[in-house]
Amino acid sequence: MAMKIIKEYFSGIPTLGVLSLVTELFGLFPYFVEEKSLERYSRILKVPVKALNIGNSSLIGSLSVANSYGIVLSPLALKEEIEILKRFLRENDIDIVVEKVETKTTAFGNLIATNDRGCIISNELKEYRKKIEDILNVEVVPRDVAGLSTVGSNLVITNKGGLVHPNTSEEEIKRLKEVFKVDILERGTANKGNFSVGAFIVANSKGAIVGGDTTGPEMLKIEEALDLIE
Repeated sequence: MAMKIIKEYFSGIPTLGVLSLVTELFGLFPYFVEEKSLERYSRILKVPVKALNIGNSSLIGSLSVANSYGIVLSPLALKEEIEILKRFLRENDIDIVVEKVETKTTAFGNLIATNDRGCIISNELKEYRKKIEDILNVEVVPRDVAGLSTVGSNLVITNKGGLVHPNTSEEEIKRLKEVFKVDILERGTANKGNFSVGAFIVANSKGAIVGGDTTGPEMLKIEEALDLIE
């Protein structure tokens, strides 16, 4: 049976969600990830992958967010980086909207969580709701998760399921399921008890990569929540 979930460090760093971005169609990783590792991630996630920078930095997961319809880029993204990204998408026949959203806040990955059916954004981005909706082509709902505005850091969502901050209430889980149109949404932690699951996990409906300190019981919960158990 093919492996669907692996534990990794990127150059000793376990915050994979801060450094990379994964969707149903592609994965973006920092330049310092080795070619051999990129090939492995491509096999786990079953998508083409690319190493690049955004805003001259390796914080790809913080500075961008995406689904199968579009990618929202931080205003810090450079013209040449966007060209590299667009070329990679074209080469893999991926036809999605690639657009910068000019805001004072640049950490979109921390403030937005999306799959191909719905999206939640931090109230900090409320005035950009329509713009984000146009790029991602899904309904966008401003809301907190477990009383926190960093919704992207505290939630991992795919088209099959999701894992959310342990303090999320039953009522919130019910509403989040409605927004993302998923049947499974579990509370859990990653990387040895860390509540910011979005910072330590990247996933799509085919596979997941999690921070290197994630424990066995956490791995099992993540597999269940993302419906990766066959």
